[in-house]
Amino acid sequence: WSADEDAFRLSAFLDACRDDSEHVEALRDAVMDQFPSDGEEGLFVAVARKASPFSALAYALGPDAVLRLPGWFGDFLLDAEQVRAQLPAAEEALALTGAQRRDAVERIHAWMTGLGDDPDHHAGELLDGPLRVLRHAARTGQAAAAHVRWY
Repeated sequence: WSADEDAFRLSAFLDACRDDSEHVEALRDAVMDQFPSDGEEGLFVAVARKASPFSALAYALGPDAVLRLPGWFGDFLLDAEQVRAQLPAAEEALALTGAQRRDAVERIHAWMTGLGDDPDHHAGELLDGPLRVLRHAARTGQAAAAHVRWY
């Protein structure tokens, strides 16, 4: 698979939407300081070199499903009530089965291989991890946060 023109346009668009101003980065740092460090059930981290896992997820899901996800292109900060309110839409977008899930996993793999250099990236976890965190937060009455970081 080689990245097609649509993939490059989507990547450029998502990169341009990212706010990396000093104030936003300081907020991300403050939120990240609150994340548990012991790998609890309520934590999910996706790391990749040269390619954004969120962009791969967006490419796999398509625009309608991405618009159902909370927040703004991989970033959100939700209190417990907002988690419960957003969960049904996130489940609709991420709880894929059968051919839909297989196609999404293939598209994530293609993105991470064609635009990045991570052919062994666990594509299914990009679908399962965020939903697991939101479900955990809803079940335990906790808030939830997510953000995309570039280093």
